[in-house]
Amino acid sequence: MLLSTFELLVKPQLPPGLPNVPPEFENLSRTVIQGYFLTLANTINSDVLVSLVFTAVTPELDLDKTITFLDTGGDNIIGDLSPFNPNKKRFTIPINANDTVLFILQPDIIRNNGELINEKNFEVRGYVEIFVSALSNLPEVTLLVTPEHRGTFFKDLTANPPQLDQIAYSLPTATGSSLFKLESSPL
Repeated sequence: MLLSTFELLVKPQLPPGLPNVPPEFENLSRTVIQGYFLTLANTINSDVLVSLVFTAVTPELDLDKTITFLDTGGDNIIGDLSPFNPNKKRFTIPINANDTVLFILQPDIIRNNGELINEKNFEVRGYVEIFVSALSNLPEVTLLVTPEHRGTFFKDLTANPPQLDQIAYSLPTATGSSLFKLESSPL
């Protein structure tokens, strides 16, 4: 079932090389690091296994430039997406009965000596689907889902202290609701 869109960024707010931009306007531009955050609440009395499928085509989602975290009890467990089909990547999440988890997909700004931060030219967007795995052995599952983007803006990370600003905003779901009733799927 379609869930939402997503966009990952490590880019300047004001694209470099724009014509007729006064030099002083370049001081307004900061770099943004933006990730996709998804809170999932299992509202039934059984454990479930949920698959998220991320589709991105132009460009595709590069597994060497992203990282995932799953927060199930205050601990961020590092993970990775796995290839699923061309242009599709999957992440499987176990959710305990009546429990809530936070899934995070973001640019991996640490990998390769901070390559993404240094280049400031990473952006990928696409859409997310959500499925309940047949391994859950449940005909239907009811979940509350809240997708959002969160971003951090900075000008100079070497400044002491660095000046950081943050933004978070909810994304609309494909159904227009946070309540998802999902039937079991072979995924």
